[in-house]
Amino acid sequence: MFQLGYLCVIAFAAVPLARTFLQASRDNQIAFVHRLYRDAAYLLVAVFGIICLEIALHISLENYWFDELGQSHRFWVSIEYRVGIFLAILLLVGAFLSVNLRLLCRPLPVVPRSAPWIISFTTAGLAGFVATRLWIPLMRFFGAAPTGTVDPVFTKDLSFYLLALPLYDGIVNVVIAIFCITIVLWLVLGYIARSGSSAVIRHPDPNGAFHANQITLLPPQSWADQASWTRQGMMLAALLCLALGASRLLARYHIVSAGHSTVVAGASFADVNFWIPAYNLMVVCWLATALILMIAVLKPQLRVWLLSRRSHWLIPSAALAILFIGSFAVPAAIEAFYVAPNQITLEMPFLIRSIAGTRQAYNLEGPSVEEREFAVSSKPLTAADIERNTSTLQDARIWDWRLEPQLQQIQGLRPYYTFSSVDIDRYQIDSAERQVIITARELDVTRLPAPAQVWVNLALKYTHGYGVVAVPVNEIDSRGNPVLWAHDIPIVAKKNLSVTHGEIYFGELTNDRVYVRTTEKELDFPQGQANAETIYQGSGGIPISNLWRKLVFAREFDALPLFLSGYFTPESRVILRRNIVERVNTLAPFLTFDRDPYIIADSDHYSYILDAYATSANYPYSESYQGSLSALRGQNYLRNSVKAVIDAYNGSVTFYVFDQKDPITRAYEKILPEMFKDAREMPPNLRRHIRYPEDLFTVQAEMYGTYHMTNPTTLYNREDRWEVPHELDREMLPYYVTTKLPGSNNTEFLLMLPLSVAGKNQMAGWLAGLCDGENYGKMVAFRFPKGIFVDGPAQVESRINSDSRFSGYLTLWDQHGSRVIRGNLLVLPLSDNQLIIVEPIYIEAEQTKIPTLARVVLGQLLPDDRKIEWASTLADAEQLLVGARVTAQQTLNTEATGDTLEQVRSVFREMQQQLAAGNFARYGELLQQMQKLLWPQ
Repeated sequence: MFQLGYLCVIAFAAVPLARTFLQASRDNQIAFVHRLYRDAAYLLVAVFGIICLEIALHISLENYWFDELGQSHRFWVSIEYRVGIFLAILLLVGAFLSVNLRLLCRPLPVVPRSAPWIISFTTAGLAGFVATRLWIPLMRFFGAAPTGTVDPVFTKDLSFYLLALPLYDGIVNVVIAIFCITIVLWLVLGYIARSGSSAVIRHPDPNGAFHANQITLLPPQSWADQASWTRQGMMLAALLCLALGASRLLARYHIVSAGHSTVVAGASFADVNFWIPAYNLMVVCWLATALILMIAVLKPQLRVWLLSRRSHWLIPSAALAILFIGSFAVPAAIEAFYVAPNQITLEMPFLIRSIAGTRQAYNLEGPSVEEREFAVSSKPLTAADIERNTSTLQDARIWDWRLEPQLQQIQGLRPYYTFSSVDIDRYQIDSAERQVIITARELDVTRLPAPAQVWVNLALKYTHGYGVVAVPVNEIDSRGNPVLWAHDIPIVAKKNLSVTHGEIYFGELTNDRVYVRTTEKELDFPQGQANAETIYQGSGGIPISNLWRKLVFAREFDALPLFLSGYFTPESRVILRRNIVERVNTLAPFLTFDRDPYIIADSDHYSYILDAYATSANYPYSESYQGSLSALRGQNYLRNSVKAVIDAYNGSVTFYVFDQKDPITRAYEKILPEMFKDAREMPPNLRRHIRYPEDLFTVQAEMYGTYHMTNPTTLYNREDRWEVPHELDREMLPYYVTTKLPGSNNTEFLLMLPLSVAGKNQMAGWLAGLCDGENYGKMVAFRFPKGIFVDGPAQVESRINSDSRFSGYLTLWDQHGSRVIRGNLLVLPLSDNQLIIVEPIYIEAEQTKIPTLARVVLGQLLPDDRKIEWASTLADAEQLLVGARVTAQQTLNTEATGDTLEQVRSVFREMQQQLAAGNFARYGELLQQMQKLLWPQ
């Protein structure tokens, strides 16, 4: 609708321009060009009007949305900064370009007098629009406060690098771009003016036939005009040299965070002693060039002398060029021929700086980080050990993210319901804290049948998902399916997993807009043959209360239905940006968000928690991250300073600050005090669910693998580097566990990850990120003593594959019609420094793609040894591991007859059929038959 209207306006405004072309005159050629210019102005005014309307509609929409969230202050602050930047660029750049274009167009009578001004301010407006992205660096700059920490090279406060330097870089880049654009215009218009110009105009005669007429638009340029053009070019070149000098001056400070050395993060010996002086020389070269050009502009004698002979300007230019090239070549040569042969001696103090800077930037040292020795016990597990570690083993995870297809099958309930990613959390269940897999049942309208995908259903009827499914991480029923602690619609749930409002209007998969409080009731949830209906009672949504608001929303979507539909009332609302990731990114584009939001039940309704990070690439002497998380690559400073809580029913977003020491977040708080709350204000029902974020932990683990080496010589040689281990063909991911840390009597929920010796299948230690109470945010690093060998995850996987007790079954199950899926291998610490591994084995039918738990692998890792068992349940595997008898199975029937093997094949084929059909009850019965055949009593 709007696009058609805009096309009509533009077509109407273009009519005078088309008429002028068709009625071109042979006489006054300059007057003809002026008429073209006048008629083109009509078109420009129409386009400008459309742009203004679009801006007004967009600002209104954003204002309504921010106001809904109670964040009007945040919106208008960003508008103030953007408008301020835009106006500053518009006025300064517009005036600068206008003066230059006016000088360039003075000898061109064909160009209307107002054209330079219009072109200049239009160009400046475009530049100002692009430069508005600097509003975030500008906000950081105005919110900056000294940290008291300075870098060892320039003694600049840390706030300069994190909060001021990005703005300076942005301003200098804009200035350089403007000067380059101006010089290009100077060259193009100067070339046109010096050569003259003519054009061929085709016009109709009274009989309708077209004739060509060549007209002279520009006479050749005079000597005086050429002198003025040359002088102007020198002035522009001088200004560009000044800007390039400023850019090189700022580049010196980037050396402190990203130097030229391959072994030092930050400024190395060559950087401090040669590259920084070289950069200073480059600055002098640019300033000297600018000074010579300025003097030539002011002194005609010098200008004439420079241009009279080629050698007069070629010799000083060559000298400056040699100095400039030498500024690059000499430090590089010194580094190659002097530093490299003596590197370990010369770089020693700078390696110390790199170690300290990197560990500080990634929060790998200080009061929140503890490093301990972990001497792996050589004592085999006993039944008493199993009993003593019940709190850990009862939450040893045998279900992981592969559970999602099975939940979709048994708890999807309707085709239009789907589950987002499964999350791990802990809840108080039956007076004990238990680890739970929880996932939201969201609405996906694309799954509706095609005839049902009409506007009323998509916009008014199907508005929200409903409820969650929660599963204890290590419990299975008799059919090999997970036990459900929260399930069905209406929701049946354990006490702390139940909520009053089960509706989910905001989620990870919810991307469309909906209208609520209309005369058409919403589908609440399916109920037998009918559907329960509801009217939204939450506080979310933007009222559609007047014509302008309808126009604003019609521009964004649903143009005609908003005006033609009879379902809307004065109470109707539209709910926008229901995807929680889009929601927080729009609210806080200056923060970087974790990949994994997780849903929690907080008694009244559901909420999502999403971790947010303050990042920078300018931290002095910190190594840039180049690991597995693409969103954080290139950054060398990371803090999980903020957590966002998004209400799944109302859509409200609250930002809680957990790190008051982070200078970047403090700057945001200073400018946007109404946007952030202190972590102490987080309600207890939310606080008990905060977790150590996975992305932060992944980055810290990857960086700690190198920077656990605090001896500079060891770091230089990389002789004790650790890495994130692999399990089979994938890199191991951090995982949440419930366990007791060595030396502690309390069971804690924590995030952990083992680390291996680089290039070897040998475990070197493990990291733990604490999540509970006052310990939240602390990290503990455990390292194994030197001289012992503990199998790494890949080595454990290899031993499982090669063990004759297991390999036969893995081969049997991994045949046509089904495949074996190896779950995540978990390494768990027990009391007395005992170390165990747990890995679930699933069977998945090719047709249904639904994994079913077949076995649980349980093993103990010992110094230079290991013991591995498996069973149908974790409890049976525990008994086997400690040498107890298990009734259900003993040893593989290696003396099976041909009839027995044929029975096994027959049962296995039927198992595949039942699994493909989703008949898990029958599948469980057949699995028991298989066990009796293969493990005779």
